[in-house]
Parts: sequence; C-alpha cells; structure tokens
Amino acid sequence: MPVVALNVVREDVQAAYDYFETRLARSGARFLVRYFATTDRIALNRETFPVKFDDYRRVLVPRLNLAVYYFIEQDRAVVVAVIDARRHPRLIRDLVRGRR
Repeated sequence: MPVVALNVVREDVQAAYDYFETRLARSGARFLVRYFATTDRIALNRETFPVKFDDYRRVLVPRLNLAVYYFIEQDRAVVVAVIDARRHPRLIRDLVRGRR
C-alpha cells in the first residue's frame, strides 16, 4: 500500500532533521532512517495503528518523541503531520485537522 505525504510534511521532516542535527552531528540522518522505517510500517499494515481522533491514525517514531499522523484512503495512506508527540493533544488535533 503506498504511503504519500502532503507537501507541508516536508517542512515537518526538515524541521525535525535540523533539530536533531543541531543537537548531535549525524543524528539527523538517524532520524530520517527511523522516519522512513515508520512510513514503511504504515505501508505494510496501515490499519494496525490506533485512530486518535476523527479518522486520523498515529504511529510513534521509535526512540524519538515524534508522531506521524495519517489517514487512510481507499488505495493509499496519506501522512498529514510529523509532530512532537509531547505537545498538547488539542494543539496536535487542531494542526492535523487544519492540514486536510
């Protein structure tokens, strides 16, 4: 099952990459490996992960405080946000809903 991301998700991924790179050299690359492994997990079984609100599902990026939010269409999964999972749930919900 293909996984696609909204254009705005590129900004989320770039911001996370930059954040990790400023903290420790080469940790941005490790983030990317974990992020793409997470999207691969979605592709393998898109309905495994829990619905958090409306029809948006959430999967946590392993060993990081980041969450990937996505929804399922008939023939694909659409990533709408990569966000710090420690943020207030209402802020996350509002951000995700505003991107659709």
